[in-house]
Amino acid sequence: MNAPAATRLTILLSVICAGLFALTCCLSWNYGWLKIQVAFASDQTEIFDSMRAQATQRDPKGAAECLEYVVGYYPSGTKQERGSRLDCIVERDRAHAIRAIIECLRSKTGEDLGTSPEAWIKKFVTK
Repeated sequence: MNAPAATRLTILLSVICAGLFALTCCLSWNYGWLKIQVAFASDQTEIFDSMRAQATQRDPKGAAECLEYVVGYYPSGTKQERGSRLDCIVERDRAHAIRAIIECLRSKTGEDLGTSPEAWIKKFVTK
């Protein structure tokens, strides 16, 4: 192999190595960010489960406070990108927790204020 061919090969291999390094950095960044987002989603859904469990143990005012916490806890678009798959999972779990707490409030109070959490919060949580 002559010198100009070796130089071209060296340059080509250097460009390929630089491209692979850039790709590795990009993938590492994306993987790290995904781990953070998954940790956020896990934290959010654990909070919803905790509030759901606490609502069953508390009086109607306390259960409504749990409901208020679930409704206001990092709404869609704060910890997760709005509309992303993780956001959909978190919001589906939030909706499930809201329904469960409202059902708990219905059974504790014997009242039916509908499915809107705002009505329950307004009636039982005094500001």
